[in-house]
Amino acid sequence: MRVLMVTWGWRSHFYPLAPLGWALRAAGHEVHVAGQPAQVPAIVGAGLPAVPVGADLDFAEVFGGQVGPVASPTADPGTPDALAPVVTPDGGVVRFADAMLDELVAYGRHLRPDLVVYEPFNLAGSLAAAALGVPDVRLLWGPDSSTELDLDQAAVLGPRAARLGVDGVRLTGTLTLDPCPEPMQVAVHGPAEPMRFVPYNGTAVVPDWLRTPADRPRVCVTWGTMMAGLGLTDLVGVARVVHALADLDVEVVVAVEASQVATLGDLPANVRVARAPLALHLVLPTCAVLVHQGGAGTTMTGLAAGVPQLVLPQVSDQHFNAARLAVTGAGTRLTAADATPEAIRDRVRALLTDDRWRDAAREMRRRNADRPTPADLVPLLCRLAKEKEVR
Repeated sequence: MRVLMVTWGWRSHFYPLAPLGWALRAAGHEVHVAGQPAQVPAIVGAGLPAVPVGADLDFAEVFGGQVGPVASPTADPGTPDALAPVVTPDGGVVRFADAMLDELVAYGRHLRPDLVVYEPFNLAGSLAAAALGVPDVRLLWGPDSSTELDLDQAAVLGPRAARLGVDGVRLTGTLTLDPCPEPMQVAVHGPAEPMRFVPYNGTAVVPDWLRTPADRPRVCVTWGTMMAGLGLTDLVGVARVVHALADLDVEVVVAVEASQVATLGDLPANVRVARAPLALHLVLPTCAVLVHQGGAGTTMTGLAAGVPQLVLPQVSDQHFNAARLAVTGAGTRLTAADATPEAIRDRVRALLTDDRWRDAAREMRRRNADRPTPADLVPLLCRLAKEKEVR
């Protein structure tokens, strides 16, 4: 079986696809990963063949004005309302799809895949599968924030589908692979199969300090890859968080982008800055608490590790992920307005000392581990590809 994986825009969008790509390759199937040229290092770093398609766009320039805390002052910060502008006809998601669609379809006609796999908000993946006449599989990042969007199919998909000579394109795929256990997940639209979330956070090296147990509870502070990359205003401030936590009797491990390290200032002796490359899935099993901004990859990596989490969300999908995590009891959240140093310390102290958070986090880890692995789902994908009866 030949599988064309399609990713877009940012390296953290690709990372959840990698474990399924490995499983397919290990089972003897051919896998190609198409994405914009800037994504090639992330793809080949995961040991998968990259296919550069289309033009690179400046992610910060495209999304900087479209991603915010909430789109409306009356909107519930637990919903992804601010994502709506990114999928309008001139929105960022559409611009990224347009930048790669023609070359992607041309490569697909050359490769003749049996299956197309892509991540959420990847319009090009769904359109390409329709143009090639093969089943498409959507692999979610975590909680499905797209369920909250009212997408104007006619305005967004219609013109692009017509250009490719297809109709009936849908963004939920022939099948959705869902890595998010209940009760964190929302109702997913369309046919879906559960899949275990297997953390992958990029290339990594195990440092010496991670080879021995910490002498006090370890708290990891990370801010994902997108906030620094987008140049978005940091409403909370990594330095503020780190210095607040350093007053506790803990070891603080800071895993942030290099540009954010420079903002930390002089650090107390109980703060360790993790030098890249260090993947979260290596450090989190040794941690008692995770503090972060609420990106899907970070949230799900924490869930898989069974670590209680404090989320300090700043943009729309982060609010959504934080709200869904709070439903499980495995984590809590503070808005930017409430995230004073005292409040941050109090929440982390509670996560460290109250067993209910740890018990809920371990239960979510168990629920994730009980789901089928990517390798378990390969036979299902083979059957789907053989049926060829799509749309």
